Amino acid sequence: MRSAEEIKAALRREFPRWSIIQSSPNGRWWATRGPDVGKLVQHGPSCFDADEPETLRAQLRKVAGA
Repeated sequence: MRSAEEIKAALRREFPRWSIIQSSPNGRWWATRGPDVGKLVQHGPSCFDADEPETLRAQLRKVAGA
């Protein structure tokens, strides 16, 4: 079984523009992002949360594919 740190690292590699956070051990998973440097407006969602990292990954993949 992978540790939370390993899971966060994998999510960060897959989604480098997103900050990945776990609220506490066995807690909620979060992904947040802000506007790109030099841009004033963020297009699309800027935050997701989920009970499981795979659910968070699915949400991020849906946005990345849009």
